[in-house]
Amino acid sequence: MKRWLALATCVLLAAADAGAADIAGKWGIGAAVFNGGEVSLIRGHSARTAWLFDVGMQQESVEAEGHDDIVAVFAGPGVRRFARPGDSFSPYWDVRVRGGYLQAHDRGPSAFGSFTNTTTSWAATGQFGFGLEYFTSWHFSVAVHSDLAQVSYEHRTETLTSTFTRRTSQNSVASAIRLSPALYARVYF
Repeated sequence: MKRWLALATCVLLAAADAGAADIAGKWGIGAAVFNGGEVSLIRGHSARTAWLFDVGMQQESVEAEGHDDIVAVFAGPGVRRFARPGDSFSPYWDVRVRGGYLQAHDRGPSAFGSFTNTTTSWAATGQFGFGLEYFTSWHFSVAVHSDLAQVSYEHRTETLTSTFTRRTSQNSVASAIRLSPALYARVYF
């Protein structure tokens, strides 16, 4: 049964040609397939260019030797440029700017009773990525995407409360070059 489903999917995907040029003037929504938490609103500006607005959220709660809570959100605009807009398989590059906020709480036992550690972070990030998107004639696509370069600024404040309270703040600038491939599904309307 799985083989027939895979074969039928391949036949349907190859049935008709579509390309990045078909998204001109349309809206779209894209999301990571396996590593969720990020959604992109896409606006096809022209046959080669799409405007992006990314929104993401991550929340974790861990019950270990205490209790850890993490909430992170980010949002920001971007632009995507397709290299071969008339082809079904179209390579592209994109540039995005994101603002982010993170708050983490860590509570647990200490030698003097208990402690609470709160970390708050504001960040601005610029990213350059590239990918390969396969367009179907059914107004959806599948893409393999990777961020390649990133530059970020972060302001972090940490407050530790136990028998005393200590508050520290720091600013940092970081850059990274790395591959981080992910699979995305996108729908255009």
